[in-house]
Amino acid sequence: MSAPTTDSMMYQTMHRQPDDLRRLLDTGWEPAQDAAERIAGARRVFLVGIGTSYHAAQVGAWLLAAAGSDARAVLSFDFARYPVQFGLQSDDAVIVMAHTGVKRFSSEALETAVASGATVLSVGSLTAEHPGSQLVLRTVEREKSAAYTSSHLCAMTVLAQVATCLGDKRGATATADFRTALEALPDQVAGVLAREDEVLPVAREATTRRVYAAGAGPNAVSATEAVIKVREAAYGWIDGLPLEQFAHGPMVAVNADDLVVLINVPGAAQERVREVAAVLAAVGARLWLVGEGVEAVPDATVFELPAVPEMISPLLTVVPMQMLAYQMAVVKGVNPDTFRRDNPTYAAAFGLMKL
Repeated sequence: MSAPTTDSMMYQTMHRQPDDLRRLLDTGWEPAQDAAERIAGARRVFLVGIGTSYHAAQVGAWLLAAAGSDARAVLSFDFARYPVQFGLQSDDAVIVMAHTGVKRFSSEALETAVASGATVLSVGSLTAEHPGSQLVLRTVEREKSAAYTSSHLCAMTVLAQVATCLGDKRGATATADFRTALEALPDQVAGVLAREDEVLPVAREATTRRVYAAGAGPNAVSATEAVIKVREAAYGWIDGLPLEQFAHGPMVAVNADDLVVLINVPGAAQERVREVAAVLAAVGARLWLVGEGVEAVPDATVFELPAVPEMISPLLTVVPMQMLAYQMAVVKGVNPDTFRRDNPTYAAAFGLMKL
């Protein structure tokens, strides 16, 4: 098993994100406006995805809700196999998140949506084929690493652009600052990526401890994305939950010297995040606070981020999660690109099912 270096596709793609964002913000507003016009009259908007694409769908639901839509994120498997639960009608809209366009249940979900007569859009790579989609919102070239980074960030950015256009159309105050925030994002992401040396000591700790991640509101998604990234890139032990779910039971499993990643950004959840941080510090947990520090926990390690609108913040908070996963892979000598298919046992086992 070859160890990762800066030649790994995950590393290169991760560091390409500012340029990918700049391209989307230069060329993506016209298709975003088209998408907004198509879904503006929908009774409900379902955002459907699996894996990292499901996380993009969850963030998209927050963004479109801010623009005034009844937006709901659904797993591709559930949408395809339990259609009666959703009662899809022709006056609904469906946005299928499918980076490659080849995953089994994303394809089935797309077929289900098309068959219903609903408005059907999709988000995917520059070459993904989405049969039946009325508009494919393109992101980036198909990723070569199994640990997706830029495709996820750009999928969320595309949805933020759609929400911005939709909010403008409706005069929604909640999206009024989205465009300005998005225009600042490429430089902010570049600034975060330049600080990888700050993440390496945390990654070293994370490879030898139990790790938990939690965030609230839209940033619960960044916490659960950390789980996918750390597990698939570094085969690491990590658990992640929305903050209040974490507090109502799972938090009792945290022991002294466990590492807890807490996303702490300005917004409606910040007071609660601070309370949970104080509890965790009192039991002796080691804290990595992403966003801002907490006055009651002066010994915590803080990865500061610029303040951005809370609904846009997952597009920034996810980047330190990617960096943590990559750096953990470096520390462990694991190649983050392979999905463990360079191990014959895992390659054979994964061949028993189709993703």
